[in-house]
Amino acid sequence: MKRVATMFAMATMLSIPAVEGRAATVEELERKVLDLSREVDQLKGEGDAPAVKTGSGNFRRILDRTSIGGYGELDFISRSNNGNGKGASVFDPHRIVLYVNSDLSDWVNFYTELEWEHGGDGKNGKIPVEQAFLNFKLDPSFNVRAGVLLAPLGAVNLYHEPNNFNSTERPDLDRILIPSTWREMGAGIYGALGERVNYELYVLNGLDGSKFSAESGIRGGRQDLDADMNRGKAVAGRLEVRPITNLYTNFSFYTGNSAKVGTAYTTIGAFDGKYRMGDLEVAGEYVHVYQDDPGSLGMDPAKGAIGNTMSGYWLEGAYHVMPSALKKGKLAEADAIAFARYSEIDTQQGISDRSYNRSYTTVGLSFKPIPTVAVKADYQWYDDGRPYGKTLDNDKFQITLGFVF
Repeated sequence: MKRVATMFAMATMLSIPAVEGRAATVEELERKVLDLSREVDQLKGEGDAPAVKTGSGNFRRILDRTSIGGYGELDFISRSNNGNGKGASVFDPHRIVLYVNSDLSDWVNFYTELEWEHGGDGKNGKIPVEQAFLNFKLDPSFNVRAGVLLAPLGAVNLYHEPNNFNSTERPDLDRILIPSTWREMGAGIYGALGERVNYELYVLNGLDGSKFSAESGIRGGRQDLDADMNRGKAVAGRLEVRPITNLYTNFSFYTGNSAKVGTAYTTIGAFDGKYRMGDLEVAGEYVHVYQDDPGSLGMDPAKGAIGNTMSGYWLEGAYHVMPSALKKGKLAEADAIAFARYSEIDTQQGISDRSYNRSYTTVGLSFKPIPTVAVKADYQWYDDGRPYGKTLDNDKFQITLGFVF
């Protein structure tokens, strides 16, 4: 409104004759009012604003077709000191994410997600692109997607917003054997097969097996988005089945050559599920990785050799503990969830060295004053096959403020 008022004032001043000038004619005043009226219509967004041609391209008013959102996780982490030098207490702006969704037409859609981790990269200022793809919506059962895609594997990689899992951190299985957040350049199809089945199937750039290790599983194998160290491509897919109310099951897979020279396929199979019965929820995930000829990958021996197979699982029980009597006023939509999770990860199956096999036991509470905000606190006990002072990780207490907007 201030801009509109300013333009009216300017038009009025222009219509006043200068001291030594002549009075404006009626025709000039009408022309000025008409021009101003057109500008006011554009400012108010009435009708479809025409494209504006500039030296750098065409721009259109897209606010009515574009939405923005995002999520964030702010952490306080206190790790115990057990002699391995990894004990610490720190505040961490873990991640802030912004996503933009724009309907380019009634059947073409663009989605992008940008992420700042740990306050951003202070060295070079880069902002990682977590997703950036086009959807071509052809039919509910068959659609096309292309761009920077999330690999459709496991319980967390697609649904990684903080209000989708109870713990302060994503399960460690979904960092080591499914390297969340795992995104690749690629293209494929997706759709719904009836009301209870959805599918996704993509061709993607593959993983760099030389960066695999017993210490971090396949996590280090993620490449830059514009890189693929061999001429092969990977295939990944997902089938989501909801056989009954409140039961969600997902079957997902990945296969691709991870060797720079020769052939050494990495094949991943995963299953996850979740079921709610009243206030009780049970959930779990199992991941199995088969690595053909791991000796040909050229891995760093200092980080431990992987086995032909790596596998892991987690099981979780959760209970909604907030009394209904407290759900009123500002807390009408509030929820509180107490949970416990146990997980094991083995990256050296078939190898006598067991020092990289690990387990995690996590208990905690997640309080949601509203559905899109979660205040989480948990304690995690960690164990592996190494002696005191040599463990890969430590016990820890963590508080996280997670939010989605």
